[in-house]
Amino acid sequence: MISSAKNHAHIILTLVFLGISVSLLEPIMGWILILVVCAVVMRSALYLDLHKHAPSVRTLNLLALLSAIVLAYFSFQLGVLLGMINLLVLACSLKLMQLRSIKDYYQLITCCGFLIGCGFIFQNSIGFSVFYLLLTLLLLLSLACHISPSLGLNKNLKSIAVMGGQALPIALLLFIVLPKIGPLWQMPTSKSHQTGLAEQVTPGDIAQLSQSAELAFRATFKGAIPTPQERYWRALVMEEFDGKTWRVSSERKAIKGQYKQYNKEFKPTLKGRYFSYDVIAEPTHQNWLYSIDIGVPDGPQNSSKIWHSHEYQLSNNGPLVSNFQYSLRSYPDTPLNQTLYSVDRRINLQKPNKGNPKTQAWVNKLQQQYPNDQDFINQVLAFFAEQPFVYTLQPPLMQTNAIDTFLFEQQQGFCSHYASAMAYILRLADIPARLVTGYQGGEMREQDYMSVYQYDAHAWIEAWHSDKGWQRYDPTAIVAPNRVEFGLRTAIEDAAELIDSPFSLNRFSSIAWLNDFRLLLHDIDFVWTKWILGFDRRSQEDLIKSLIGELTPKKLALFGLSVIALIGLLLAFFFLPSLHRRKVDCITQYYQKSEKLLAKLHIYRPISQGPIDFADSVQRKLPSSLHQPFNQATKIYVQHQYTKTNEQQNSKNKARIKQQWQVLKKAVNRQLKH
Repeated sequence: MISSAKNHAHIILTLVFLGISVSLLEPIMGWILILVVCAVVMRSALYLDLHKHAPSVRTLNLLALLSAIVLAYFSFQLGVLLGMINLLVLACSLKLMQLRSIKDYYQLITCCGFLIGCGFIFQNSIGFSVFYLLLTLLLLLSLACHISPSLGLNKNLKSIAVMGGQALPIALLLFIVLPKIGPLWQMPTSKSHQTGLAEQVTPGDIAQLSQSAELAFRATFKGAIPTPQERYWRALVMEEFDGKTWRVSSERKAIKGQYKQYNKEFKPTLKGRYFSYDVIAEPTHQNWLYSIDIGVPDGPQNSSKIWHSHEYQLSNNGPLVSNFQYSLRSYPDTPLNQTLYSVDRRINLQKPNKGNPKTQAWVNKLQQQYPNDQDFINQVLAFFAEQPFVYTLQPPLMQTNAIDTFLFEQQQGFCSHYASAMAYILRLADIPARLVTGYQGGEMREQDYMSVYQYDAHAWIEAWHSDKGWQRYDPTAIVAPNRVEFGLRTAIEDAAELIDSPFSLNRFSSIAWLNDFRLLLHDIDFVWTKWILGFDRRSQEDLIKSLIGELTPKKLALFGLSVIALIGLLLAFFFLPSLHRRKVDCITQYYQKSEKLLAKLHIYRPISQGPIDFADSVQRKLPSSLHQPFNQATKIYVQHQYTKTNEQQNSKNKARIKQQWQVLKKAVNRQLKH
């Protein structure tokens, strides 16, 4: 019969597995989650004695075969990473149902530890990190209860807490000093995990994105902070238009690929004032970055991982699968005219030949009245200002001749509607124009940092001037000036329309105490992101340099030896006191070994039970071949503990208890074989 301590170990392991599966809710398929729930319910029923028998091996083998076939069918859609995680969760569910031997238990413990590590691929916020830490401690508690069932749950819990506290300073030291080596391979991800902006925009897409209160990135400024009108965070440039959807130009991609192949990065000449800042971008599984024009990497380490292209767009060498920190300088007074003019003009004058006849006729008439490009642009902006346009997240559908319908009938839309219409109008007038998507605004937390959310997503246009290059125009700022000055929430009449999640604290920012609590959580998350998730190689070098000065091989070697010595001192401080405890004598050792032999037969001595009472209970449970040598060993142990014996008698007792232990060991081995 399995002991209560072993039952505790199994139910704790079951709860840990359930917690891991819940945290991996998004990447795990629904039918595998159903198997997880079935396994947890079955193990809980066994723990509560609501059910007596686990499924047979034949049943589990059949279930495993059917599940493997179904998972193999879906694996091509999932990709390698998600397929492996689903396979591991599936295997753990079946192993939890089968949990019978010590081998099964250890295998499940190992797999749960690996799944906790997989959880950090998808979630690395401070909340989930604390959650995974608790799951790890519970996993260790389950292991302690299984290995030392006689100690009881409370003592095992105390032991795990003490060891966790002892490991914490050593873990912090290793976190600081171990080299920050990049991944040896790129983790594959599915398309379902791409978040934020996309490489194509249809009017209405950004409106949907702007109903999300998820964080896009944070920026920390080292000096002057840009005014609200200067907070245009560039991300993507759309130059290909089919009449409905704007896309990143395929020709531009090919040109960028050629420049990367020959390592000819675009390096603009800079002038005027600049903003210096650090950006911590959230994972998007895309490689574009955010900057205020014109943004350039600040420092050689940033230059090596950021690519600057001719459309003034910054990108990382690989997709952002985790928080990514980089430093920039932006020069807002530098004109955007240092580019491939012939390429820019050819790409950004392309337009669909059919559709929107009213707009084409209106542009022809307006161009005859205002042949000068700047006068024409001013009249287009005046049109947006004079007509009764409405800025809304929920415009009506405009499926055919969308720009005609938007300009002359509905006159309701979001930023992408206005930007798309104006860029199309300028191209009809033979003025090169393109759509730029990114973010506008940001919530400043005093002078510490700026948070930019998905609902700050924005679209504007750039038009070409022969003497100034690309110039930014934002028709949304004409229709809804509050959008640029005070942010999106002030430009929307119904604030509840903005945030799609009913549990987001951003919905209640008008309530003072809830807003203070929201900002406190953001402060905690910022510190965690900057100093833990953002602790990269550069941060590590800066920290070590502040401690030891210039980084020379000799100083680094001495620093490494000092850290090793400090860890050794900590270990000595933790474990030297135990060496001064009274050494266990030989007779006591053999008695304890005898108890461990009985533990193999799932017979344990409770802490509150004395040796003689325990020997009596063993006599009632086991045959004579087992209980007799244990009874003799118990008598010798009790005599040694509670009566005075001379050295000669003590030597005889050592030989006798060793002999009884050997007899018991052979009997237990025979019992296990049968």
